Amino acid sequence: MNIAQHLVLSLVMTFGTLAQAQEQTAPSAAPPAAPAETQEEIPAPQKSLLKTAATREFNKPLYFDQLDNGVILPPLELEYDLSAANGKVLRIGNVLFSEKNFFFALLPLGKTHSQLNQVLSSGEAEKFALVMAWPDKLMTHGTLEMISRTGTVLWTYSFSQDDHVRWQKQLDEWRKGLITRGAAAKDVARSGIFGSAYAITDVKSTNAPFWGQKDSFRFCITQTDGRNQTKMCSQRYGTKSSGNNVIMGKVRQDPTTPRVLVQNEETALKNSVPVAVDMPTAFFAELGTGESYEFVTVPNKLELMDISDTKKPGVLRIVGYDTRPLGRSIILNPDQYSSLTKMLGFEATIGDPRKFWASVIKKDDPKIYLPGQGGGVFKQKFELSEIPRAQSRVYLSRRTPTGTYIDGIKLEGRKQPLANISSEQNAVETNERDPAAFVWHFKATERGQINRSYLNVEFEGKTYKSYFELYKGYPRELSGRFTGVQASSDFVIMGELAYNQWFEDLFGWTNYWLSRQRWGVSFKYFQSFNQLKVDTAGNTAPLSVMTLDFKYRATPGLWGRDESVGGMVSYQNVTFDELKAPMLGVGAFWARSMPKVFDDFFNLLPIFRYPKWVDMEFIYYVSSMDSKVKLDAPMSLNFHGKVLWTDRYFGEAGFGMKRYSFTDTSLNQKAELNTFYGTVGLGINF
Repeated sequence: MNIAQHLVLSLVMTFGTLAQAQEQTAPSAAPPAAPAETQEEIPAPQKSLLKTAATREFNKPLYFDQLDNGVILPPLELEYDLSAANGKVLRIGNVLFSEKNFFFALLPLGKTHSQLNQVLSSGEAEKFALVMAWPDKLMTHGTLEMISRTGTVLWTYSFSQDDHVRWQKQLDEWRKGLITRGAAAKDVARSGIFGSAYAITDVKSTNAPFWGQKDSFRFCITQTDGRNQTKMCSQRYGTKSSGNNVIMGKVRQDPTTPRVLVQNEETALKNSVPVAVDMPTAFFAELGTGESYEFVTVPNKLELMDISDTKKPGVLRIVGYDTRPLGRSIILNPDQYSSLTKMLGFEATIGDPRKFWASVIKKDDPKIYLPGQGGGVFKQKFELSEIPRAQSRVYLSRRTPTGTYIDGIKLEGRKQPLANISSEQNAVETNERDPAAFVWHFKATERGQINRSYLNVEFEGKTYKSYFELYKGYPRELSGRFTGVQASSDFVIMGELAYNQWFEDLFGWTNYWLSRQRWGVSFKYFQSFNQLKVDTAGNTAPLSVMTLDFKYRATPGLWGRDESVGGMVSYQNVTFDELKAPMLGVGAFWARSMPKVFDDFFNLLPIFRYPKWVDMEFIYYVSSMDSKVKLDAPMSLNFHGKVLWTDRYFGEAGFGMKRYSFTDTSLNQKAELNTFYGTVGLGINF
């Protein structure tokens, strides 16, 4: 068995494994819809004698366009209240800030909870820990400063968002350990250290000057994100130490007059003021107990996708993306990566990055609260008139793709039998035999973009405007390449022209398994610029190769966006001096966005900080198309990648090995060429 045959066996096993393990990693262009009844803490649609149009086969919803359905979003507001409890409690949006949830404690780790010693070693339990608590919705990372009465910074310590996440995981591990040892879950929920936002478990190792400190001090934590900044400062603390022991407590001080500054001007202790979404908002509040909270940040705009009624009277369901509101909400399209995929760093790096969420608002007081870009809380109110009925919602087939190559792709859907649907864009076809069924010719004109197309739904005397989104990709690519080939003692420079095309369907036939987004064709032509030796006498000749490949994807999707494995049939014609060898082969390919672990590495160089697509293929040529030519295990193994500098223009590179081996029995001549190659090129999508 030669090297080519060994490669055949190993690669067949590899592609077989990939086909079984392949995950749907590309995010959807629109949020996938779980039945509303199953969505955690989010009410189901309004009960009615009519059922919704959703079925097991048709469960992808269209969304109601809020602007055309009577929903107005007024300017964001900064809502705060420092007037209650003599200014000892600040309410900023829907978050409370006071000495009860913002404080610091310094004590041995084992004493931070009555049962924690059970999951700590004796050495860990005796180390002094600085435990910090603050409303976690206001801050996730920052720099801690210990500041003396005179304003001198005595000590600093920085922690990242990853550090914050690791600390929460550490608390979860301790909780699980104590529960397995018989502790009640309620006793380790939020009490003691389990209610902390962060802690330094061995503060002495950081050279913190708590030991021997005679002056009082306060703590300030500052979070900086670009030009946005949030800062919290505590009451004053003091310490007493003896040897390795130290005690820290709050220092008595005169009451502070509470005050509020908005845009650097002192103002009322309670108000709700409009803010601009494209300008920084500055806020400062000093509590009567001495704490302060301030931020300078740009608000986040609400990206609203959908609003409708629910089964609970007076409660509405909203769907949005990107900035998640503070309060109850769920993610509709969570990442579906396995633990192995995450461990290997093989997450997808191309696709729709939006994270869609669902939440609720009260009909009599419609509002939500959004975090700012670098801190703060802002209120978004809703002005409502006509709320779309959930029963009028239209659903598409669960096999509806997330992208398309064409304008007018046919989407199958279902509606209420009594509802009428129409479109001001492309056509809608209804079914006289099944009044609930329809076929929608989706309008998608912008390549390289997410396209939104609309349907009008008339139901129970009301007309609602709804929509769906699909990404429109580029079906064709053309590139020119330079290839360096090492063949035994020769080094050959070759030029290559490559063309690929993928089809939406076959001549309008949209069968899911055999047609839709399954088939592609690839053409390549290689021509050597210098010549290779053809015999021991030193005669030379050029080498040219033409290949034509037909490819089938195991899963439908777009080339350059959606991962897939597949099979292929390849025709190759090799011309070497007087020898010509047309042949037919079979193979497999795997294509996907560059795995995150490699993408992060390449992104160290600015020229590579763009989306990247990679593919590999193996072809084994099994049959000669000329009865006079006998094959001797010719094959091709290719690894290829491209970096998309724009939606259309890309650079590419690749490497691999190819074996050309055949005998022309009519000339009694044999050609055998085992090559390793590398290639670079430029191309265009269209």
